[in-house]
Amino acid sequence: MSAADRTRVWLAWGFVFGAVSHVAWTLVNGDLWYYGPAPSWAPWFWYGICLIDFVVFWLLLKRPRAGIVLAMATMVTTLIVNWTQFPTFEYTFNYVLIGLTVFGVIVFALAPWLWRTSPWRISPPSSTHSGG
Repeated sequence: MSAADRTRVWLAWGFVFGAVSHVAWTLVNGDLWYYGPAPSWAPWFWYGICLIDFVVFWLLLKRPRAGIVLAMATMVTTLIVNWTQFPTFEYTFNYVLIGLTVFGVIVFALAPWLWRTSPWRISPPSSTHSGG
């Protein structure tokens, strides 16, 4: 496995972590549709992003360049909406938004390198078996 492959796997699991941690946060706080001081559409946005996170995960592993494009689009959208609509949410310092931003910077920084070193599609391993 190349360094680009390992990096894509790491990033892919980062998207799963984001989706799972969001759902866990809502469960811990006792309300799956909680949105606090955010706009009432916020849960729909967050759960939509959670679903897209799983698509990004799959694409980064199976269709790397499509995964890179969707990862970038997801991070741009998520960061713009989170920073403009609820930058502090209910806390003076929003640790979740800072973590999301750090992950976004990592995705943006790695994307050009991953694009150059990743194939469009992962090919199944070729069989070295000769059917004699």
